[in-house]
Amino acid sequence: MDSFLLGVASFMLVLIPLVIIHEFGHFIAAKLSGITVLEFGIGFPPRAAVLFRKGDTIYTLNWLPIGGFVRPYGEDMVKPKTEEELSTDRQEIEERGIKNPKSVNEAGPWQRMFFMAAGPGINFVAALLLFIVVALVGQPYARADIAVYDLIPGSPADEAGLQQGDVIETVNGEHLDSAADFNDWIAAHQGEEMTLQIQRGDEQFDVTMTADASESTDGERAYITGLTEGMPAYDAGLQIEDLIVAVDGIQITSINQLQRYTQDHEGEEIQVTVLRGDEQLTIPVTPREDSDGVVRIGIEIAGLKPAAIGLTAVNRDTETYTRALPVGEAVKTGVNQFTSTFELLYDFVHDLFTGAISPSAARPVSVIGIGQLGGPVLEQSLDENAAYPIVTFAAIISISLALTNLLPVPGLDGGRILFVIIELIRGKPMAPEREGLIHLIGLLLLLGLIAFTVINDIINPINIGSLK
Repeated sequence: MDSFLLGVASFMLVLIPLVIIHEFGHFIAAKLSGITVLEFGIGFPPRAAVLFRKGDTIYTLNWLPIGGFVRPYGEDMVKPKTEEELSTDRQEIEERGIKNPKSVNEAGPWQRMFFMAAGPGINFVAALLLFIVVALVGQPYARADIAVYDLIPGSPADEAGLQQGDVIETVNGEHLDSAADFNDWIAAHQGEEMTLQIQRGDEQFDVTMTADASESTDGERAYITGLTEGMPAYDAGLQIEDLIVAVDGIQITSINQLQRYTQDHEGEEIQVTVLRGDEQLTIPVTPREDSDGVVRIGIEIAGLKPAAIGLTAVNRDTETYTRALPVGEAVKTGVNQFTSTFELLYDFVHDLFTGAISPSAARPVSVIGIGQLGGPVLEQSLDENAAYPIVTFAAIISISLALTNLLPVPGLDGGRILFVIIELIRGKPMAPEREGLIHLIGLLLLLGLIAFTVINDIINPINIGSLK
């Protein structure tokens, strides 16, 4: 299918429903707070039709299919109405025969804060539910052979007779999916006796030892999982499955440490020490900027916790399979994925401010950019006949929509919440005219930013491959 059509389709499937859900959160909070909601609209004006009326609210269909809106009594989309502007609402209330109307301004500050926060709040809830749905209907999992990469002399694993290249088939009869799972198992069963089923060539045998991670060194090593052709690491002869243990004689204890050291030595030759099989090699590499302006040597890396029970385990012959989880496990997995998304966002912001990633890699995107990101994801869902790619994408966009709206910027929910907090501190609200002017200025600036990002996304389309 054409990439443009896929982008439009992903926008329709993902962003529009999420915006409607966002407005539904405001709607529910207004109802719970007793605020009169005059209209709940699907799409933006001009109005195409009134679908029906229930209670004080009319439900409308509008011509611009870009989400939805809630029109509570006393508020004009993003700002409180002045007394003069309220006359139109009062006339509408009188014509409809609404009894005892309550405007946003008449609600208490905590009710208004609840009303404003409910939109982002329901987007968070929607994201959590979407992650749980993905776990229920099935998502891909990686399954690999767990291989012994290196051993600490005299460690429990070494004394048990394990050798480099041995494959750990089971631990106490349990199949584990990855080296990370193996390390987690060790950490969770400290001091317990464990039996490893080992595959060595055509031979299979068991070894028994005590699960003890006291031999582990601190931090993690950088395990090379990919190389960028034409970048310094590729040209210098580094290889996939090399394990980076030191740079210029400094022991590597984290991926971030390696990235920072690389970026601090642009154009300077550094000595990279790697384990390759049973050899230890030192290879000179000179970091340089890539096409995105990031100083790197051109490797994809995974963090390995070294020497659990005196060995470093790595993944070999990884395969992907799809698995649907039972309800209890799906809820747990969905919660973990939800919280890990915030951890990734925190790491992203931290890396952005510390210079670990370039500002160009953190460009804001418009609805056009979201379509450019969503198109390949939708294509993947169609190709695999699986829901997880597009549903996971929707969950991430839902979280992004919530966080964006919570920014303390005039015109956004976070900006309006900020004014309520100021009101609580001052003991009185700001005049609607003044607050409205500030929100209007903020809204104009936001519209300018949106226009800029739209133009940028058209001129410089997002290449999802460059984000991997």
